[in-house]
Amino acid sequence: MAENGTDCDQRRIGMIKEQHNGSFTESSLNERKRRDREERSNIVLWKQPLVTLQYFFLETLINLKEWTIKLWHRRSILVCFLLMLAVLTATYYIEGTHQQYVQYMEKKFFWCAYWVGLGILSSVGLGTGLHTFLLYLGPHIASVTLAAYECNSVNFPEPPYPDQIICPDEETAEGSISLWAIISKVRLEACMWGAGTAIGELPPYFMARAARLSGAEPDDEEYQEFEEMLEHAETAQ
Repeated sequence: MAENGTDCDQRRIGMIKEQHNGSFTESSLNERKRRDREERSNIVLWKQPLVTLQYFFLETLINLKEWTIKLWHRRSILVCFLLMLAVLTATYYIEGTHQQYVQYMEKKFFWCAYWVGLGILSSVGLGTGLHTFLLYLGPHIASVTLAAYECNSVNFPEPPYPDQIICPDEETAEGSISLWAIISKVRLEACMWGAGTAIGELPPYFMARAARLSGAEPDDEEYQEFEEMLEHAETAQ
């Protein structure tokens, strides 16, 4: 009986020590994470320029090394890409009847790149949270809609559309303009703008993913509150 009581006391003391060591380890770990977060916040160009530049060049060298290794492992794809680029360059500069198609594709490419860029700026917010839909895409759709009902057609000549909307010469029946015709006229601009907004969300996602994989906790109060909510929640919802 006495031996059993002694064993129970020893086990109880051991459990108390383990709990104390666990709480002490967790507190020390949190303290270490806090110090690391403060040290990272001080590594900025205007506070520690030499250290910041040193880390910048080291990270650049590491990324270049990783990209070089990846390109070497995918050298067949790289060679095919370079050959395709050489063919496209030769097609662009060689004179011939194909130049009208080259100019058409060039114009479409820059037009799509313009709207993709505006979509990316919408995700960035232009630094003020201002949405480029209100500045560019919305007025563009409104002008096309008004011109379509005024001209009773969406066959605006190119050029000068979209820089200037001029009604076509052919006559069309009254009431032939439908909502689908207007949507079809602006679908390229709207799709490219939407693709740009999606692309603009990728850099924050990859930065958060890299921070998560590296084990560093993001310095975001909302993210920390979300983590605490998940810890206390009974389910993963």
